[in-house]
Formats: sequence, C-alpha cells, structure tokens
Amino acid sequence: MCAVALLASACGSDATTAALEETPLVAISPSPADTPPANPSAAVTATLNCRLPVTTITTPGESPAGWLTFPGGQFARDPASGRLRSSGHLPSYDKAIGAWVPVEYEYVSPDGASYVLYRDETTEVPNAFYLVDARSGARRLIPSAQAPDTKWQFVLDYASEGVYLGAPGDGMAPPVPGLWLLDPKTGGIRLIDGSHVWVKVAVGAAWSIEPFAPGAASYKVYRLDLRSGQVATWYETKTAIRPLSPTPEGGLLIVYGEVGSIHLAVLTEPNVYLPLNVPSDLKLGNARLARPGVWLSLTDGIALYTKTEGVRVMASSAGYVPGGFGYYDAAGGCW
Repeated sequence: MCAVALLASACGSDATTAALEETPLVAISPSPADTPPANPSAAVTATLNCRLPVTTITTPGESPAGWLTFPGGQFARDPASGRLRSSGHLPSYDKAIGAWVPVEYEYVSPDGASYVLYRDETTEVPNAFYLVDARSGARRLIPSAQAPDTKWQFVLDYASEGVYLGAPGDGMAPPVPGLWLLDPKTGGIRLIDGSHVWVKVAVGAAWSIEPFAPGAASYKVYRLDLRSGQVATWYETKTAIRPLSPTPEGGLLIVYGEVGSIHLAVLTEPNVYLPLNVPSDLKLGNARLARPGVWLSLTDGIALYTKTEGVRVMASSAGYVPGGFGYYDAAGGCW
C-alpha cells in the first residue's frame, strides 16, 4: 500500500535528523474557517524508507504490536512485543536497547535507559510510580509520587531533564492547573508552573488550551517555554479547538470538528494559524510526536504529518472493514 499524498503545509528543508529543520512559514489565515493552501507537487514524490513500530487491535493470543515497513506500508506482528505486558499500558519500541518495553513512547527516557511504570495493577505496590531500568527490568519505587497532597494525574513526557507530570483531568477528577517535574535521580517533584492546565509537553514547551468546556465564547492557546519559564498567549479563536500534538519545529498541531467534518491546523508561532488539507471524513484517533514528524492514528490505518509535506496517509489497516477500528498507533520513531 503506497503512501497517498493528502496535503502540503509549506515549503522547507528535508528532515536530516529526528527533528525537522526549522524554516520560515507564512501565516495563511487568522481563522479556522479560511481555505487551506494548495499542495506543492513535490509532496507526491516523497517516500519513507524505514520501519515504524506500531500497536494495533488484537484478538486473544495475538501479539499487541508489530512493524509497518516503508515504502509500501506492509504490517507484520512481532511476537517479541508481548514479552513484557502491563495491565495499564501499551508497549513501545526502545531503539536504544533493541527491544520492546511495556509502556508508551512518552514514558521512556530519551536515551532509552529507563522508563516510567505507573498505574500497573501487577507491580509490588499496585498502581504506584516506578522508574525501571530498561535493560535489567529492575524497578525503583518513587514514594514522593504518591504523597497525600499530590495533585498531578498523568505522565506527560519523559525528557532529558526529568519526567513531566500534569493534571488534565482523570475520570471524575477535574483538571488542575500545574506542570510538575520529577527528578529521576532523587525522586523529588517540584512545581514548574501553576498558571494553566498543561496537557502536552515536547520540544522545550508545554501547551494548554482553555477553557475545556465546549460552547465557550473564545478559546486561548498558551505556551510555556520550559527554559525561561515564560508563558505566552499563542492563539485565540471562537472555534472549539483541541490539542493533538506538539510538532518537531516547536509548534502545536490542533483539531476541530467531529467525524465527517474534521479540520487540522498547525500553530507555528504566535497568531499564525496554518490550515492543513485533509479529507473531512478523516477517521482520526490519537497523535504521537515521533521521527520524522507527527504520526496520526486512524481507525483504518495511519497518517504522517511533516512540515514539508503536510499530512499523508501512509498505510491502511490490514484488518479494516467499513466502520473501522483497525487502527495503528505509532510506538516509536521510524528508523
């Protein structure tokens, strides 16, 4: 199944590292209602030559993950993906150790040496917070993460400076303003910023879109620079936009609309809104920032966003039937 070019967002340099190189973008529109840009013909010829680890729907006895090989997009399950299982997580591929680990990509340290295991009923202290040596499997309990006054709810990202924690809402528990950083060496947790409900962290920034409730008069996007600690209002709109994923260049991929009228855009810098060409019936699920861009999980396959080529459907699910649910979720970068 060959990659199908769906859109191009802007001209820029090709990716030469895990992150795409930054090139200037022009503001296309200040409003989500305006028309997206046309596709450059160069996007049609782009291909990948790599393997992408993915998780997908399973039946009893099947391995939970496998590989999509590009070009072509052929899928094959990997029995090794089921060697370690977590009751509360899906596996990802740790390139540094050449093996699958039982938690999502965001839970793994950038060097692949360790990962966070949290909310797993099978651990020595059920649902507690552990740091795990990726090679040996040795676990270290982090008691500070379970302190009575703890307000954070989820792991947002395991970065080189530590584990970022947030509270975007958890079941009946409401969202709580705050971004916390856990030091893997000491186990200490400190508040980074308490001004907003931070929901996405990557590429040196945290993101918030408030308010959360639909029907508000306006929605504001806030960006926290993790180096300087400065909070900036990035964008404001009357449309109920939702965050999808940070981009490799430091922007934010957003979505609005429902199935049958989906719209995607990138906020590339303050007050710069770049709409993207995608089919209105795009069956969008999750999004994950991983080499070489942002992988978009679809109920009938997977698509890829890159700055130079926009969004392309890269593979259709082998288990697709009308109605979908044959998703692929990226479980690491494509190498």
